[in-house]
Amino acid sequence: MSEKMIISNESIPEMWDAYVKYHPDASVYHQSFFNCTVESTYKHKPYYLTALNAEDKIEGVLPLFFVNSFLFGKSLVSLPFCDYGGILADNTSIGLQLLQKGIDIAKSLKCKSLELRQTTEHSYFPVDKGLLSVNKAKVRMRLDLPESADLLFSSFSAKLRSQIRKPQKEGCTAKNGGVELLDDFYNVFVYNMRDLGSPVHTKSLMKRMIEKDPHHTRLFVIYLDKTPVACSLVSGFNSTLVNPWASFKRNYQKIAPNMLLYWEMLCFAINQGYKIFDFGRSTPNEGTYKFKEQWGAKPEQLFWYSYHLDGKGDPDDSTSDKKDKFIRIWRKLPIGITRFFGPILRRHIHL
Repeated sequence: MSEKMIISNESIPEMWDAYVKYHPDASVYHQSFFNCTVESTYKHKPYYLTALNAEDKIEGVLPLFFVNSFLFGKSLVSLPFCDYGGILADNTSIGLQLLQKGIDIAKSLKCKSLELRQTTEHSYFPVDKGLLSVNKAKVRMRLDLPESADLLFSSFSAKLRSQIRKPQKEGCTAKNGGVELLDDFYNVFVYNMRDLGSPVHTKSLMKRMIEKDPHHTRLFVIYLDKTPVACSLVSGFNSTLVNPWASFKRNYQKIAPNMLLYWEMLCFAINQGYKIFDFGRSTPNEGTYKFKEQWGAKPEQLFWYSYHLDGKGDPDDSTSDKKDKFIRIWRKLPIGITRFFGPILRRHIHL
């Protein structure tokens, strides 16, 4: 084969991003700014696999992070903390080379698994080898945007339009911006994650995302008087605006601040010229899925591939039981404890 493989811990951002920009399966998470954000925030060792042809032209990339977790062992992941990631390649042959190199690195690091979170199914994943599993439990929810916010609003049911107006009638207001809103964003975010039973990300992750990509990454905060009650972060890539995180305080649920939050994000996406709003991942027919579906979002299957290099396969039921127990305990902890210890634990949880 004419292609050669170069593995470097120091990717060339301009070349990398130029390739990612025009690949049909690429996401905001494939961009060098996001990978650098994960690297600098959580200090996981990166492997930026790049397939170059004889003319040193990029024909494929695979960003990987080595996550050495005291909770779950060693894994090589593309990409941790993200819905999407995985291999981008011009053809199956190049994709297979990237995959094999990833497997080789995972073996050299004595990892339990190599995890690739793809948005499409690929023929170069050899399902007959016994060490591979694919998780199809999640979908991403995406909405094709019309030319104007008025057209979108008129497409909604009367019930949804009423729910959007409700928080405004209750006195809620919206702001969007950059790091100046970060403290208010995080104030809501840390409460929401505690209530969900999940350790919260460090504030530094969002701060670095905004600083490294200020033109496409933005915060939204909904206020009741001067109190932040709902928040979100969005990041744009090509024609798509992605919403990785959205939160609201449960004790304000009656005034539905999250409805105004999502409406503000959708209006922003349309006004900025985006064609698709990506609500992020959901489990079909569960609560978040139905919430996103009411806005007109359509599901697209996700393919989370795992190579079980330890030969043990997927986690057993006892692991799920431990997870459920942890969630129940975490939900009951004081917010100060979850704010302090959450980021310490979150570093080791690559979902």
